[in-house]
Amino acid sequence: MNLLKDKERNEKEFYSNFKNLFNKRNKLSDEIQKKELKSVSEYSRVRAIEDRTNSLNIDRAKICAELEGLNVEYEQFKEIQLRKGVELDKLKEEIRDFEKMMNNLGNVNLRALEIYDEIEREYNSLQDKAATLRLEKEDVLKMINEIEGKKGEMFMKSYSEISRNFERIFSELTDKGTAHLVLDDKDNPFNGGLKIMVRIAKGKYLDIKSLSGGEKTLTALAFIFAIQEYDPGHFYVFDEVDAALDKTNSVKLAKLLAKYSDKAQYIVISHNDNLISEANQLYGVSMTENGISKVISLKV
Repeated sequence: MNLLKDKERNEKEFYSNFKNLFNKRNKLSDEIQKKELKSVSEYSRVRAIEDRTNSLNIDRAKICAELEGLNVEYEQFKEIQLRKGVELDKLKEEIRDFEKMMNNLGNVNLRALEIYDEIEREYNSLQDKAATLRLEKEDVLKMINEIEGKKGEMFMKSYSEISRNFERIFSELTDKGTAHLVLDDKDNPFNGGLKIMVRIAKGKYLDIKSLSGGEKTLTALAFIFAIQEYDPGHFYVFDEVDAALDKTNSVKLAKLLAKYSDKAQYIVISHNDNLISEANQLYGVSMTENGISKVISLKV
């Protein structure tokens, strides 16, 4: 019995709270509606003020334009001094004199204004074309400068990587010296060329033209492999590049070719056993008694 009374009391309390919350919600809804109406009213007032402001600005602009037009019209009479105290008869006499001068000028070319308007249109058209060409010229020059800047950045990036590869690969081909790539003009590399400087043993740095045949071969191969590492080609053809190399350098070249053959195909023409021993496929060419070439292949 007590449980039922508790439930009923809880029900009344719940209903009372619900009713209070419902009333509060209605009051809040009314207040929100009033605020929204007030907001709409304020927005309308603001819009009216803005419209009035815009109208005043337009009127002001019109007045300024008219004033500017009057100033321009007055400009041609600015230096003219006003004549005061001149008798009417004197003015009439001057007017007659000016009219006589006008008559003496002869007939007026009625097409003069038409011709003037046509020439003015042509002149304005040429002015517009000249302005357009100036803008296009600026755009082209801007694009050229951007391309030159990017070209310089790309070149220096490629040069730095190839230079590092070249120095490392040259040291792998020979342990008797060092080699470097040197720009003629570091600030603007496109104004000059590229030199390959090589130092053999403990001597001084020499230009590639001053090297022996074998040294030139090693330097050129190092440069080719440096480019190959930066931007690999699909295949390379070497025609007796080992002709000027001794046995030690031939072995190093053979090992290096075997290393890079994973990234590209190398076709090497050689009589050197050191290079032939590192090949994956051999092709031998001989001549028969009839003067016909015979090709024999061998997979290693």
